Amino acid sequence: MGKKKQHGGSRKGAGRKPAHPEGKAVVVTASVPEGLVAKLDAMSAKNDWNRSAAVTEAIRRLVSAKRR
Repeated sequence: MGKKKQHGGSRKGAGRKPAHPEGKAVVVTASVPEGLVAKLDAMSAKNDWNRSAAVTEAIRRLVSAKRR
């Protein structure tokens, strides 16, 4: 006979917390002119961001501006 499990079921709030309150990150692929990428990378370095964080912030600001 198999060994019985000794632990209970899942608990509310248990497990890894989401990395960001906006939800799970998804991969977005886009073609961007080289000059614009160079400016993005310069801005990223100045703000101590990686490229992904810089693009996320740019999208967040664009969406926020469109709501007004």
